Amino acid sequence: KVASENKDLNWETPCRLDNLYGGDNLQIGLMRQFNTIWSGGILGKNYALFGVPNATHPNEPDSIYAELDIFPHHVQQILPEEYHQLSKRDVFNFIWKPGSRKQRRMNIDLVNMRRVKEVGNTTESGNAPLPSFLTADAHPEWFPGEDAPFKESAHGGACCVSFSAEELNLGDRTMKSKSQHRESLLVGIGHTKVIWKPWYSRKNVAQERKDRVPHTHYVTLFYAFDPYPPFQVRARSGYFCLGHAPLNNNGDGLEPSEGGMFNPHSILTRNRQLLQNNITFGCPQMSFVSSFTQKAGDSSKTVIGYGLNDCTGRLVEVEKDEIVRLLYPDPMDMIFD
Repeated sequence: KVASENKDLNWETPCRLDNLYGGDNLQIGLMRQFNTIWSGGILGKNYALFGVPNATHPNEPDSIYAELDIFPHHVQQILPEEYHQLSKRDVFNFIWKPGSRKQRRMNIDLVNMRRVKEVGNTTESGNAPLPSFLTADAHPEWFPGEDAPFKESAHGGACCVSFSAEELNLGDRTMKSKSQHRESLLVGIGHTKVIWKPWYSRKNVAQERKDRVPHTHYVTLFYAFDPYPPFQVRARSGYFCLGHAPLNNNGDGLEPSEGGMFNPHSILTRNRQLLQNNITFGCPQMSFVSSFTQKAGDSSKTVIGYGLNDCTGRLVEVEKDEIVRLLYPDPMDMIFD
């Protein structure tokens, strides 16, 4: 059954998702419709699920965890198959702060009406290390002192891909930085953004200031942490942005590029670029990673799936070696002419 053709499907009924582009060569099926979504955390959103081997029963299925925040790293163990149904009133009261004005027109998503069972308390790891490199937003002539645009805390994203000690060490690079690894780490991808502040709507604030730090602009980062509680974060990269697909210049529409036959409208995402300090970067204003996995048949590579400006999606292959380079860069790599 196709989900869009059966509006009254039971939430437990397997169904197939429609393809927007590319014909029927790629089929994605759901065995259940989202009953493993966790409605916990602060707002019940922007968390990543990951599994690690069961510490007490090695032959049992992996233990499942939900990441609430990355900095600080808050993680909660859950039982995805065990949940209880919440009433709309319970959800409504949960997502609105006490004393704030409530709107009756707000729609309640059925996903948020299910809350899976939690196991134990939320773990919190110690302070995360500093970013492995600084980016343009940290330049004192751009945003001095407390004016740094991107909020310090970060969310998932997607998690996780396991990196062995051998993959993390990569010879001389980490030897030079005195961070020789003896254990594997889990690596995830998070994002942060320039958040909206009340002064954006104030007429007495100069438009020049608002234009210099436009809100709701996203950047991305890698982070690595221990594969066991309390899941201490061991490394994090500096910020980077995820780019557009290459423009299709040959006119045949066959290459996986912007404006091709598989996604002809994706070129419109270039109308909203990442912008800070009146400088435009070659990336979408909004980029949100939703999948991150090791490439099947090639453990040296990963596959990252992300959305561009809440409009279209893209899959890219990234070498594990490149991810380690961002997490543990050679200092000489950070010197530019």
